[in-house]
Amino acid sequence: MKQKVKDLLHILVIYMIALFAAILVLKYTPIANILWKTGLADVVATIIVFAFSVKYKNSSVYDPYWSAAPIFIVIYWLFNSIQFEFYYKIMWVVVLIWGVRLTWNWILRWDGFEDEDWRYINIKKKTGKFYWPISFLGIHLLPTAVVFAGLVPLYYALNSPAPSPTSWFTVSFVFFAMSAIYLEKTADDTLRQYIKSGRSSKERCQKGVWGIIKYPNYAGEVFFWWGIYFMSVVVDISIWWTIFGPVSITLLFVFVSIPMMKKRLANKTYS
Repeated sequence: MKQKVKDLLHILVIYMIALFAAILVLKYTPIANILWKTGLADVVATIIVFAFSVKYKNSSVYDPYWSAAPIFIVIYWLFNSIQFEFYYKIMWVVVLIWGVRLTWNWILRWDGFEDEDWRYINIKKKTGKFYWPISFLGIHLLPTAVVFAGLVPLYYALNSPAPSPTSWFTVSFVFFAMSAIYLEKTADDTLRQYIKSGRSSKERCQKGVWGIIKYPNYAGEVFFWWGIYFMSVVVDISIWWTIFGPVSITLLFVFVSIPMMKKRLANKTYS
């Protein structure tokens, strides 16, 4: 446990360095468009994290980036937006709750630098000396780009001249996003308890929501991003075209994450 705490402190320092680099980009890069400037800062921060992944020979250094980066991106957009009304603050709070919860789940699951996601280990075995270029593009840069795409609807909502919405659609979409967070939390908590129970690795978790939905943690994540999209579109229907955000995240899970998990379960190495 002491080693895990030390390793988590190292992760904190890494992410503080990445955040500082992103802030420098935001402050000194001569790009007028906030969206593009934030995108560049996001990539620079990802490169910093990737450098430490190489240093520690562990791509799981990047894992919390998925949930941590959006918190800071959205609050930066909020303070640089033309809207600062109550509903727009609620939108950031939803992202905050999602990000903190998901990051905390990673902290509970990760056992330190000796622990690396099984997917990365499999990729490393298959790619050999080409692993790190593939890790940069597929494990680091691709998720950064996909999550950024998922946040784009929020950016345009925050910069829409439309007034703050007050219809029941507003409440229903916020509820939808929060329900997705709860589904994912329930799935993660149940799975963590299942693993701690010492059940055979050849058995698939069928407890709670896992007995109802095949991949409830993935479903919760995908539903959350659709919730973000609907929360944004309700502000201004003209930004419907930002649907590429939740679509790209859905495709990532459908064609990458779920097939990898299916193969793992088929090999009866679930953990």
